[in-house]
Amino acid sequence: MAYKILVVDDEPSNLHVMRTILQDQYTLIFAKSGERAIELTMQQKPDLILLDIMMPGMNGYEVCRQLKSERTVWHIPVVIVSALDEYQSEVEGLKSGAADFLIKPVSPELVRSRVANLLGESRAKNMRENYQLVMNQIAAVAALHNNQVEIAAPRIAQLCEWLALQYGLTKSKAEDISLAYPLCAIGELWDDGGNNTSAESRSMLLLSEATKGFACLSVTLLTYKNTRWDGAGFPEIEGEKIPEECRVVSAAELLDAEVERQEGSVEQRVLGALQTISQQAGTLVDPRLIHILDTQSDELIKHYALWLSSPWPTPILPINEF
Repeated sequence: MAYKILVVDDEPSNLHVMRTILQDQYTLIFAKSGERAIELTMQQKPDLILLDIMMPGMNGYEVCRQLKSERTVWHIPVVIVSALDEYQSEVEGLKSGAADFLIKPVSPELVRSRVANLLGESRAKNMRENYQLVMNQIAAVAALHNNQVEIAAPRIAQLCEWLALQYGLTKSKAEDISLAYPLCAIGELWDDGGNNTSAESRSMLLLSEATKGFACLSVTLLTYKNTRWDGAGFPEIEGEKIPEECRVVSAAELLDAEVERQEGSVEQRVLGALQTISQQAGTLVDPRLIHILDTQSDELIKHYALWLSSPWPTPILPINEF
């Protein structure tokens, strides 16, 4: 089924222009007022909204602000379409929550390109959010099976993302590491049935078809899971030859395990963990990562205060459904 786009404009000629540009690729619905646009958005849940500014009654800015305040539709990208002064309109549109901006008279190629890009970004974001929901549920089920209040994988994933950014990796790479890390633990949730297949082998088999994105990155993490900065681990590579994402994960796992072992307040546990793992700089982990953790200790304490005070959700379905 095609993506659904809501086009909002009080001028029939403008609606006709958008119909001509987009009807071959998308399912279109139309509204001639801001009030009707809100009503159709709540009913139809379009994938994207093209919204005129100057309309009788509610203008486009007001419509956009109201939609962004609604929990069930706030995520839908809104593109402001206006013939007003470009700079002033764009600033006001972005303040109201719009994702992009088009100036009338519109260019057909520009409209198609902007719409396609925004729909792709929106879908990717939704997929990531849904993935995170599933992984949180897996974590909750695993916690129940192991009679634990929580498991560490989702927390370490967040730590990996934060540490990757501090290490200088791109935001997209940091996000991929965060998404990939929990996949490495999937094998550990399976029942061996008496055989000795390792969790790493089971996860590698499951993810071996991945050729791009965070699923592929998880294979890299599993492959180099036991490497050491000094080269004494397996596989026997060392230092800068170790993939950057694996260096980050090694440091994050080491820190989190030590925080778990420490006692006292969150601050005492984090500072105690940092003091302990500093001895591993240059042997088990990249010394630059230890330096980052030390210099960012205040921020790290704030993160752990949040992570340790936020228990993972109980499964949505009863335990016997899994």
